[in-house]
Amino acid sequence: MVRSLLSTSLFLTLLICCSNTNSNNEQIVNDLPALQIQLNDGSNVSVKTLPGKIALILFFPDCDHCQREAAQIQKHIAGFKDYTLYFISSAPFEEINHFASTYQLQNYKNVVFARTEAKNVLNAFGPIETPTIYLYDKNGKLIETFSGEVAIEVVLKYI
Repeated sequence: MVRSLLSTSLFLTLLICCSNTNSNNEQIVNDLPALQIQLNDGSNVSVKTLPGKIALILFFPDCDHCQREAAQIQKHIAGFKDYTLYFISSAPFEEINHFASTYQLQNYKNVVFARTEAKNVLNAFGPIETPTIYLYDKNGKLIETFSGEVAIEVVLKYI
């Protein structure tokens, strides 16, 4: 009887510990994704191989929330001096470059604009809001995620 009770308890413990506790099927991001991006020069890069501290900023050029956030990033660009900011969109490069120019971000050495296909974002992160910012430390470990428009002062607290 005791042996049966112990076996049942062990089975239930293993079942609970090994089950997916994230019941709404959200993908948990805790490392740099294997997201393929294309840079302005036409080269393709895997985000997983990017060095140093990085911020991935997923955006749409015509999104008003993304536009306000870009203006705030430009205003506080000095706060990101230790990070490389990768603005990534599925829009055509013509729209991405216009966005970069409009918000005066294209001439900073630590700001990179890139594009990828929407399906690549879905595979790497699941469905997300735009803008979304992912901050990673120098070892590629996720520090924090900011979904939707957020005050850049809040983001800078994690840098």
